[in-house]
Amino acid sequence: MENRRLFTFLLTSLLFLWLWGSVLGPKFFPPPKMKPAVVPVANDPKLPVAKIPVANAVGAAAAVDVPVAGETVVIPDHPTSKVSLGSLDPASGYALQVELTTAGAAIDSVSLTSPQFRDLQRRLEQATIVGNTNTGDRTFSTAVIAIDKQLAAHNQSLESANWKLVDHQAGDDSSIAVFEYDAPDGTLRVRKSYSLPRLKLTGKDLEQAWRLNPSFYTVQVTLEIINLSAAPRTVDYEIQGPVGVLLENEEHTSKYRDIHIEFVGDAKAATLAAATVKGYCDDLDEELLRPATPAEQRAELREDHEWTSAIRYAGVDVQFFAALIAPLDDRSPDDRLEKKWLDRTYPVLISANAVEARKSDVSIRLASSPIILNAKGEGDSVTHKYAFFVGPKRSELLDPEPLAATQVLNFGWFGIVARGMLFLLGGFFNFGMPYFLAIISLTVLVRGCLFPISRKQAISAARMKELQPQIVAMKEKFGDDKEKLAKAQMELWRKNKINPLAGCLPLFLQLPIFIGLYTALNSAVDLRLQSFLWIENLAAPDALFRLPFEIPLFGLGRDFSILPLCTVVLFLVQQKMFMPPAQDEQQAMQYKMMNIMTGVMGFMFWHQPAGLCIYLSLIHISEPTRLRRISYAVFCLK
Repeated sequence: MENRRLFTFLLTSLLFLWLWGSVLGPKFFPPPKMKPAVVPVANDPKLPVAKIPVANAVGAAAAVDVPVAGETVVIPDHPTSKVSLGSLDPASGYALQVELTTAGAAIDSVSLTSPQFRDLQRRLEQATIVGNTNTGDRTFSTAVIAIDKQLAAHNQSLESANWKLVDHQAGDDSSIAVFEYDAPDGTLRVRKSYSLPRLKLTGKDLEQAWRLNPSFYTVQVTLEIINLSAAPRTVDYEIQGPVGVLLENEEHTSKYRDIHIEFVGDAKAATLAAATVKGYCDDLDEELLRPATPAEQRAELREDHEWTSAIRYAGVDVQFFAALIAPLDDRSPDDRLEKKWLDRTYPVLISANAVEARKSDVSIRLASSPIILNAKGEGDSVTHKYAFFVGPKRSELLDPEPLAATQVLNFGWFGIVARGMLFLLGGFFNFGMPYFLAIISLTVLVRGCLFPISRKQAISAARMKELQPQIVAMKEKFGDDKEKLAKAQMELWRKNKINPLAGCLPLFLQLPIFIGLYTALNSAVDLRLQSFLWIENLAAPDALFRLPFEIPLFGLGRDFSILPLCTVVLFLVQQKMFMPPAQDEQQAMQYKMMNIMTGVMGFMFWHQPAGLCIYLSLIHISEPTRLRRISYAVFCLK
């Protein structure tokens, strides 16, 4: 009876969550629709101007000031070029290779150096984490509205114009590149510097740095705005966040691109899925009765879906990697909150996926507060520094300041357990075990720790089985009088010193361990591209071969995987071999539900990493019945 109620509760909860997320919530509680706002652009009182309609740096339509005919305005014409910081050579002492372009003085791409991080499709190449896009958007392109107003008349912007490369050198400790751009009227200069650290390490020391040193994966970006005029100026700027963050294994990944932001002070952290950003833009299309332009989309998102608290970091993450920007502000938290560098941070839609919104490419933009610059001389410039982290999602890399990115490393309700399991998995690997053997060792360790609980439950189950004939006799004696039957059962259990909850209590004691293990193995970047037998990637389904057609069930895709089928067959065989025949209608119903659950679990396992399937299969061999209940509960909670 208790088992049937447990299964009924789990099935009902899963059905309700699905109905709420896909039907009830969107229909009865839709997000409010807002009209796109027009952002005013401040005029420059020093120039004779004429009004022309253009799109400003943040995409809002506005009338801006440009010099009238007769004024001498020189549009800089710098050559197009690209430079690199770092290297893909593992012996170079770098963890990254950063490709920079003079167009917007921006980052074209960022790739990881460690041989561990090969591209899933092109195994001889390193994975490119940032820059996987066909759009014109570039990471860390910078808009300064006072300059963009002047460039608008020439169909240019500071984010697309070529900057002047004034310095590029590689030293023993770092590589640097410096870009500059002068306003056409000669009143402002913008200087942007990139610096990538280099460590003089080799062998095991270098490998440890790749695993443990967050500064190794951090590009320092310095933005300086200088007033070259004889009058005070008020300026502001916007920075484009990471563009084209790598979305790999799209068919099976458990996580798509998410925007993550955590704030200084007590403001609640925010997470925004790509599908949600796409939904905001779709709502705007419906309101306008036509497809919104990128400028209109950004204006809508800037004014109606922004975050205005001082950020600790903001960026985009996927299943195994993250690209995060953190202001390097040395002031106290109170000062950072009172005088914010950034007025707002808001999401942007880089490219939409019309078929699956969750696969859309999204990013963030950082908009500064107004900055007052004194006339040329003392106090005529402002300098803001940012740390740009691009790397694997390991706690050793994301926990330290300035990121302290706990939201990115969100292991769920039982995060402590998940972190502990990842620590043990890494410990086994550091002892020299390959990861498949580390998973087996972790299985043995967990089963050993849970043995006292399992033993106690087995003893309780044996006693309950011995009393089963007496319980059947009580049912015949009391018939439909459930109250007397319940009292008689409780009295029988009391006399034999049996706790009726003893069978369920171990389940709930072990549930946090299994959920933590599921989360840990599902997000362990170190399982990526680790092989075992025919399995080439323990962090993805084993995918024995690719089918010429898509399996027409529950979005299973084209990959044919063996492990989920082996797990289901193992469940069914063990049930036939070890489960006694049903003694009554209730037990027959329980067996029927377990068969249904086995089939459901097979579908759920289809997209799970091979490493997780190996672990669950090993656990099931040691204790099939309880694992089936726990595994199903894990997937329901997920």
